[in-house]
Amino acid sequence: MAAVTDIPTETIDADEGAGNVDTVNAGPSDVSLNYDAAAESVESSESETRKKRVLMLTHRLPYPPDRGDRIRSFHLLKLLSQHFDMAIACTTDEPAWLQHHQLLSTIAKRVELQPVTRIGMKVRGLAALATGKAITPASFFRYGLADTIRLWHQQQPFDAVLTFCTGMMHYARLITGKKTRNGESRPTGVRHVLDLVDVDSEKWASYAKSTWSPMRFVYGAEARRLRKIEAGKLDHFDAITVVSDREVDCYRQNVGDHANVMAVGNGVDMGYFSPQADPDNHNIVFVGVLDYKPNTDGVFWFAHEVMPQLRQRIPNATFTIVGRNPTQKVKQLALKSGIEVAGSVPDVRAYIREASAVIAPLRIARGVQNKVLEAMSCQRAVVCSKGAAAGIKATAGEHILVADAAEIWVNQLEKLLTDKPYRTRIAEAARQRIEEQYTWEAQLMPMVKLLSGE
Repeated sequence: MAAVTDIPTETIDADEGAGNVDTVNAGPSDVSLNYDAAAESVESSESETRKKRVLMLTHRLPYPPDRGDRIRSFHLLKLLSQHFDMAIACTTDEPAWLQHHQLLSTIAKRVELQPVTRIGMKVRGLAALATGKAITPASFFRYGLADTIRLWHQQQPFDAVLTFCTGMMHYARLITGKKTRNGESRPTGVRHVLDLVDVDSEKWASYAKSTWSPMRFVYGAEARRLRKIEAGKLDHFDAITVVSDREVDCYRQNVGDHANVMAVGNGVDMGYFSPQADPDNHNIVFVGVLDYKPNTDGVFWFAHEVMPQLRQRIPNATFTIVGRNPTQKVKQLALKSGIEVAGSVPDVRAYIREASAVIAPLRIARGVQNKVLEAMSCQRAVVCSKGAAAGIKATAGEHILVADAAEIWVNQLEKLLTDKPYRTRIAEAARQRIEEQYTWEAQLMPMVKLLSGE
């Protein structure tokens, strides 16, 4: 059996996204911080026209929106707050600014954050593994947060629960109940929507295929156990959402035939990620969290398999790697000629601005890559692996470029970096596609209807 420290916490994460905002610790890691804007003025009676109360559960504080799961959950919270009385309960294994909690309390009426330590997550995950339970939801469970959720529901019952990824499932069951042994659902009167974002069990299955024992056993077991949750065998879901039509197909092929599985996509803040002038240079950039396995695997492969060949054709070609928490393996890439590891930066747009091309060479990719959407929004030509491009509504060769084998990557990038009119055409088409398809309101509005029961 693997040691506790051998269960990597990055595999528990949802897919990450671009952007880097560092945080500092607001308090002890096991102290629950509560900002309850509703507690001071609890209504003595409710009108028939009151907004429905929705509890949103996230495994990470949805602010700052500096990675994929935070970007999606933050914009979901903003939109839902326009239609419902929102409460949000979340865990975090990272330090957080006090101001972030206060900002969220201006969006949701109730905000509760429960810090969790990484060692605590690993201990709980190992205990779950040993007892035949899923690691992911066990890792994020804390009794303090559970008690707060029960209290909220007693004071002002929720009409619906939005569970953001399977990591928060134990908390959802406090409100929605759990299926009985014979598979029947206990009626609670509370709608329950599970936003998987990606089919997480497939990510674990892919890890199992590419890893040696004993971790292959751990990953394989987690994939099987999460599939039971995702399929609704243990819980009742009124709807299950994923981030793309591709993930819907993946769910149906690998998980089950739930009657109400649908895609609710991601958008882009087009004002923040606005078009940038072409720098007309030979710089390539990658943006993403750098302790997340698909990212580290992708940049390592690109640095060793593509860059040496590309520099033979374009000697001054450079590759800049931008993102939080670079691993030692990633940092060592800076020793290679033409490669810079910038690590965590205040504003990723400054690095996108100075690059003629953006890449997403992910060999393990699920869902929609926010890093690709954001680069397209900045009017940059993007080259993606097939997996990274699959969830995006864009035409290869028109809005983005797609490559798989190293030689194809080299050919695509050589043409992009040396043919400015071609590069400009791809970049302008990319921005236009974002404007046409990827506003946040258009992408997320189906979630409002699901939670309303429409």
